[in-house]
Order: sequence, then structure tokens, then C-alpha cells
Amino acid sequence: MVNVGKRWIGFLICNIIFLSCFSYAQVLINEVMYDPGQCSDNYCEWAELYNSDNETVDLSGCYFDGDELSGNISGHDYLVLVRNNDYFKHYFGAGKNILKISLNLVNKGKEIILNGTNCSDNFDYTNFVDLAKGNNKTLEMSKKGKWKESIGVGGTPGEKNSVIGFGYDYSKLEIVEVMVDPFGKDESNKPLGEWIEIYNSGQDPIYLGGLVIYDSEDDHELYFDQTNVDSLSLCAGCYEVVYRNGDGDFSLSKTTDKVRLFTGYPVKKSVLIDEVGFSNSVEGMSWSKINSQWYKTKPTPSKENVYTGGCDWALDLEMNNSIFQNGDLSFQVAVKRNYGEAENISVTGKVEDIFGNSVKNYKPWTNQRVVSSASKSYSPNLKERTYQLSFELEGLVCQDDDLSNNKVLKLIAINPKYKKTESTLGIEKLYLGSDNSAEWGDQFNVKVNIYKGDESKSAVEMYVVKSEEVVSKRTKINLYDKYKNYVVTLPVQLIPNCHEKIDDGKFKLVLKGLDLEVKKEFLIEGVDKDVCKDYLNYVKEVAKLEAKKKKKYDVIGLPGIVYMGDVFRVKVQLIGDAQEHDFKMWSYLYKGSKCISCSTGNRKSNLIDFRLKKDEVKQVEMLVKVDKDVSVGEHKLKVKLNKDGQKGNKELVKSVYVKKREVKTVNQSTGFLSRVGETSEITGGAVSTKINPRKEKIIHEIPGIVVYESSSEKAKNLVPYLLVGVFGLLCVILGWKKL
Repeated sequence: MVNVGKRWIGFLICNIIFLSCFSYAQVLINEVMYDPGQCSDNYCEWAELYNSDNETVDLSGCYFDGDELSGNISGHDYLVLVRNNDYFKHYFGAGKNILKISLNLVNKGKEIILNGTNCSDNFDYTNFVDLAKGNNKTLEMSKKGKWKESIGVGGTPGEKNSVIGFGYDYSKLEIVEVMVDPFGKDESNKPLGEWIEIYNSGQDPIYLGGLVIYDSEDDHELYFDQTNVDSLSLCAGCYEVVYRNGDGDFSLSKTTDKVRLFTGYPVKKSVLIDEVGFSNSVEGMSWSKINSQWYKTKPTPSKENVYTGGCDWALDLEMNNSIFQNGDLSFQVAVKRNYGEAENISVTGKVEDIFGNSVKNYKPWTNQRVVSSASKSYSPNLKERTYQLSFELEGLVCQDDDLSNNKVLKLIAINPKYKKTESTLGIEKLYLGSDNSAEWGDQFNVKVNIYKGDESKSAVEMYVVKSEEVVSKRTKINLYDKYKNYVVTLPVQLIPNCHEKIDDGKFKLVLKGLDLEVKKEFLIEGVDKDVCKDYLNYVKEVAKLEAKKKKKYDVIGLPGIVYMGDVFRVKVQLIGDAQEHDFKMWSYLYKGSKCISCSTGNRKSNLIDFRLKKDEVKQVEMLVKVDKDVSVGEHKLKVKLNKDGQKGNKELVKSVYVKKREVKTVNQSTGFLSRVGETSEITGGAVSTKINPRKEKIIHEIPGIVVYESSSEKAKNLVPYLLVGVFGLLCVILGWKKL
């Protein structure tokens, strides 16, 4: 009997092992935002699932409150179920693993059920509606399986629940850096404005949700939440920055103030974790804790603090162009302290002609105290020719860590052009294909030529009409600069005319603006059946296609040939979108990795700052000086554009051919010309040559030639089940034989 009992026990164990392999993975309901306070339930309700297993779980065949799920959850990861993707990302942050479903989490409570192939759980929150009710908090599952209200506002979507954080050693948190007086507005949104950096010196992660920063006033609080930190989970040995991010009452005084870190709100019911006091703060400098001591340093948010005993002052020349007409030249000299203390500043500058002769001298500041920044404007009256502007910082008391920005050089040219006062409009070409006709719903390009003279109006639009009926979208641009010729390729989008209410035939393309109007006739016949078959998709695609067809940036003016040592100009045309943008633009010649127009050592020597307004067409010119020791042959011109301070730059690349110029001089003894040196000047767009016997600092000016360019996987997944099945069958056979 004993042996029979043992055999049955062995048989039972085998079957337990066998059946356990088919048990559900632990996908659980982990967090619920059933009554959000910051926006409507229709938008901001969400629920979170958590995979407590090590293996990835396929959610196919799983249902949450009746809604079918899709996708996977990795081991020990989260999936947030949302009602509205855009609103969730706006209020709770992007980067989460989210899935849109039709949630209906009623505020009075209900039972929500998770069931299906790989998941099984339920949660009735009816008895919990006194918690997390309209206060921007959530119901979270604690480590012991109890439901509690989240510590911090916004809950913890896609992250470890805050209630699991009880028992963390907050003594390991310390304030290590404070930005008291940033450049710009103190209340600016992150990553600008005031901020405080926290460091976790412990060996375990710490959840920051629910912690509060105070200044010297007990009612001036700054909460850690999803909006003002990158993550509420602070890993061991890591830094986290909490930004003021527009908070109205929390404000640090640069004269004298404190930063205090507490476990919550209010102060009387919380525990002080760390604090630091400071006074006499400097704009743009942070207070940094280094080896238990506090110093004013260059800001290092989310990084280890580094002591910088030196300074960094920078000069800049600000102007909207490189080529000017008589009387139009104006520029601004700006000096700025990037970091370091305030100091007495001296700056000298000059304007030199092409021979290196000083034409004008400047001293914008002489031993003058500058706290953060200063600027001065100049409008010199110069004759038509090429000049070099140079300004330099002198006699800094502090040790400047970056000398490359202490001096600034820029080439400019005074080039009087005939100012034609009358504006003109012209339709040059309709790109309609070989049949010279369009179908309803088509989008095609049109090349237009517009000259804006002495005209205050800026709007120009293009559309298609028959009689008085407009049968296309209106394409609009704005031209703000006077006395300029614009050659622009613009898209025209015809209406679909799916019901064929408008007869085919001849229509007129209208170009209208600047108190002028021109028309051009063309043929429209036939309805695009594909468009009318799926009109909704057509509408979505139209905007994408229109954006592609409108060439936003293009080099429209560039000489085909340039010469060693010469200066040539580059003209770039930009077309704006529905918003204003700030641009920085610069250009240089290069071959391979070598710059061949950087004799000053700076690829940004011709950098220009400008603003592109809504739907504006703008032309910007720059000067490029070719190095004297360049090899003959084809080289590349690169134009770089940076929009709104973004990390990446847009690049335009064109080919330029470099030649060696044969020049002439006068033989003083004979009066005859010999090939030694000559200079050329831009005069009204033409080249005039002057004989010059001198052999020093000669710059040749080229006006430029303008050019226009217009299921095996399932079998693989069954392998573990087959192996388990064989093992289970073997156990049955062995048990039966023993019996």
C-alpha cells in the first residue's frame, strides 16, 4: 500500500508540473484614473495593466471591460489603456506604452473585468470612490495587494506605483544644484526658468512622487509630478531636475532665499529631507554642491556638478543681411556672459576696406561693468565696395575658458541697386504634363515671378476660378521685403467635383496681390475616380502632398564659377508655414572634410539671424570668401539652417567650380598692362575692373549668376507546449506501469 501511495504521489506531482505550464501569466489591473480633475472624463480617464511575469504576454484575445486588446506587454512592464491619445500625452507625458480603447470608468464606481486567453483579473472600485475623486490622483495597487490613493497628482502611468514607495530611505536624497536666477523669465516652462536638482546617494531607486519643494515660505510649494520632471523614479546614483515650469507661487529670490525638500504637504505634517540657503546669486549661474561645499558654477542640470572657476564671455555681430544698399547698413554689437561673475568689459572694433585699411574705428565699451549682456547699434555711411567688420573683447580679468567667441568677423558689401518702385506679378508656367490639362482633384505646381517695389502690402494669393466661382484652395504667401524679385513655385489644389456639378472646360488661374492681378487660362476635364471613391483619405493626403510640393528652402542665387581669394554671394529663398520661426543661417565652401572658406577658423563667420513670419517668402543673402590656396576644380557649397534652436540643422548643398584668376597690373616704367593683380567691384549688378598696382589684401567681388532649380512563428511558440505534453504523457505511462 505504501508503494502504491508513493506511485500516486509521483503521478500527481508530474501532473501538477504539467498543468502549471498552462496557467495564466499574471497580467493585473494595477492603477485606475477614474475621475480626473484636470480635464473631462471623456479625455483623461485611463487604466494601467502590469505584467508581473518574466515573459512577454500576447494580449490577443484579452478583453478589458468588454473592449478587445491588442499588442504585447513585456515582462515586468506596463500598458496604459486610454480614452484619448493626444489628451493623455498632453496631461501625463509621452513615451508611455499606451493603447486607445473605449473606456467608461463611471465616477460612482463599478466593477472592471480583465479576461481572456492570457489574462484574468477584476477590480470593483465602488467602495473606493472616496479616494482619488476629482483631485488628479489615481487608485494604485500597493505591494501587499491593497488599493490606495496615489501619493502624487497625475498618478504613475507607465511607472512603478507611488504607494509602493513607502519605506524608501528619503535620507539618501540631497539637493545638489539650484538655478536661482536663469537667463530669461524665472517662471518659464522647462527646460528654462528656475529649477532644483536632486541626487540619490543611496543604492536603491527612490520614488519622488508626493515630495514637495518649498522656498523660504511655507505656502510656496512646488510638487514633483509628471509635468515638471523627466521621471518620478530616481535611480541609485542618479540626478533628477524639478522645474518651476510656470508655477505661480513658488519663486526664488536672488538676494536671499532657501530651498527646502519635504516629504509632502503641508510642512507641519511633513518631514524635512534637505535644505540649502543662498544669497547674492548671479544671473545664469547655478549654485552647485561639490565635495560638500557650495559654489557658483556653470549650470549642469541632470549631470554631475563641475567647478568652473573661470568665465565665458562672447561677442556677436547681429544683422539681417550681408549685402546692403546705400544708407541701409545697420548692425548691432552684442556682448554676453555665458557664465562667470559680472565684470568690467572693454571692446574695440573697426571697419576695414579690401586692402586692410581702417575706415572706421569703434569702442562700444571701455572698462564698463556688464552684469549679463549689453548691446550697441551702429549705422555707418560707407561707399559702395566690400568691407570687413571686426570686434574684439580685451583685458578680461577672469580666465575665459573659450577664447573662440571673444572675436567676431563678418564680410559685408555695399551694393547700390536701382530701386524700381512699381510692383509686378507674372505667371510663368503651369506644370500640367504633356496634355496641358488637369483633372478635378488634381494638385499641380505653378511657377510665378513677383517683384515687390515700394509697396506696403504683403499678401499674395493664387486660386482657380470659372466666372466668379472659386474651384480650388487658396494658396497664400506674404512678401515683406521691398525692392526684391521673387521666383516661387507654388501648389494649386483643385476641388474633387465628385458630383460633377461643375462642367469641364476652360478655367482661369488667378495670381492676386500688391494691388495687382494677373490670370492664365487652362483646361480642366475629367473627374479623378480614385479621389471620389475614398474622399476622406483624399482630404488627409492633400495636406501632406501640398507640404511636399512647396519647396521651403532653396539656393536661388549662386555663381557658377568663383576664383581663388574672391568673395561671392549666396542667395537663399525660404517659404514659411502657418507659424513664425526664428532662423540662424550660415554657409561655407568645402571639399571632403576640409573647409576652404574658413581662413578665420570659423565656419559660422557669415552667420545671419532672422525671423520668418507666417507664410512669408524671404530672400537672404550671404557673402563667402574663398581661401587663396584652394585647388582648382569642383567644390561644394553648404548652407546650414537652424530653426527655432533645434538640435538638427537643415542642409542645402550646391556645386561651385573654383578657378585661378589671371589678373593684371600696370608696369610703372612702361605704362603697359601685365598679369599681376586686379580687383573687381559690384556696381549696380555689373562688374567693373580697376587696375591696382598694389599686391596686398586683394578681394575680388563676383556679382554671381542667378540660377533657378525649380505563420512559422506559431509553430515555434508551440514547441514548449509539445515538450510539456510529452513529459506529462511519460509521467502517466510510468505511473500506470508502476501500478
